[in-house]
Amino acid sequence: MAQSVERRDWQAAREHALALGLLGEQLGDRGLVKKAGRGLRRLRGGNRAWQLIASSKQVPGRPEWDGSDLAGRRLAVERREGDLAIFLQFASLLGPVLAAADRCTVFVEPRLAPLYRRTYPALDVRPEAEAVAAVDADVFASFETLARYFWPDEPTARAPFVPLEPDRRLVAELRGAYLDHGPGPLIGFAWGSLNKSKDLPVLDDWRALLGGLPGHFVSMQYGDVGPALAEFERWAPGRIIHDASVDQLSDMDRFAAQIAALDAVVTISNTGANLAGALGVPTVVLLDDGFRLSWPAFGETVATYPSVRLVRKGGRAWASAMREAGGRVAQIIGGVGDGS
Repeated sequence: MAQSVERRDWQAAREHALALGLLGEQLGDRGLVKKAGRGLRRLRGGNRAWQLIASSKQVPGRPEWDGSDLAGRRLAVERREGDLAIFLQFASLLGPVLAAADRCTVFVEPRLAPLYRRTYPALDVRPEAEAVAAVDADVFASFETLARYFWPDEPTARAPFVPLEPDRRLVAELRGAYLDHGPGPLIGFAWGSLNKSKDLPVLDDWRALLGGLPGHFVSMQYGDVGPALAEFERWAPGRIIHDASVDQLSDMDRFAAQIAALDAVVTISNTGANLAGALGVPTVVLLDDGFRLSWPAFGETVATYPSVRLVRKGGRAWASAMREAGGRVAQIIGGVGDGS
């Protein structure tokens, strides 16, 4: 009964967001259009969400791509606004763009440039610091504009997911080094955030998960991890790996190779969760009950990341959610064996 009431509530919220978007368009209120689009995105509003967000991000004086034939034309793609996750959630859309356009330039956060270039060799990848308006392009687009035209509501017509391509030599090197510590599977995990608004599991909440899963655990956490790792080592002695050569804040390409070397990831909502999803690595993301724009408001799947499953706190104690997450990771690694 509670589940059906919840579904009705989400449906009512979706209808409200749809009405809000229409009103924003009628009034020419870009702020209202953006809020409606962002709400619909979390409420699984389908293509209408991308239409609204893309519309709110249009730049006056620049010709916005309208979905028309790109043959013989050059397209420039930019973020316009949003955090780093934008480049990870929509990266797989660049395949169909390259197939359709004569040339395509994309402006990215510099740390992600190697991943983009490796995945799409024909793509002209430039750092965001360059002036987008100065590029030799016929039409321009935000990433949501691409979603509007390549992610229709009909699943069979959608562009297929294309994972980002890590440095495979480095992946093999890191995986081999981690397996030197002992048999797999290799499970990446991250537990902390500088965002004080997040309701996070305390260290002790990880005890049952670490103690109940086989293999070795690779820290994906940034910052001062020493005290936390000492606690984790007590619960999974000899099975905690911290690779000081990986610093996601300065070298995202090496961080991507680390994630790709793993058999599974379990993490709070952070950049690593989005990067794991963009790489196609099986991932369990722990969500608190706050607003998280990167993730849908209900359900366990994520349209932009087929390999990700969500475990929500849902008003429970974190210990309960962590047990569920541990069970999901156990299912993922069930056939991995020693991880070699």
